[in-house]
Amino acid sequence: MTEQVRPEKGKARPPQGYISNPMKTRQGEKIGGGWFVFRRGDRTGRVRVSQWPYEHPTRESAVAEASRLAMEAPGYRYEVLRVDTSFAMAATTSESEAA
Repeated sequence: MTEQVRPEKGKARPPQGYISNPMKTRQGEKIGGGWFVFRRGDRTGRVRVSQWPYEHPTRESAVAEASRLAMEAPGYRYEVLRVDTSFAMAATTSESEAA
């Protein structure tokens, strides 16, 4: 007889797609790669974004993933999006904060 492995009592399993450490990249991911795959919502048509979206290193990688997801879930629409423009301002410190 085989025993089922269960989590410790009172501890729930993490949800599917959970990232234990968002500071680490996942296999094949490139932070700053700029390519994302998102699914359109059923009723609203809005892009559904996960808490930690996977960032693809190339357009080809993102297109392959969107194609794979579309084949696994017929009827849903997957969008390949890229970062087009980015802005950042340098943080400044006042003399009183620096002291």
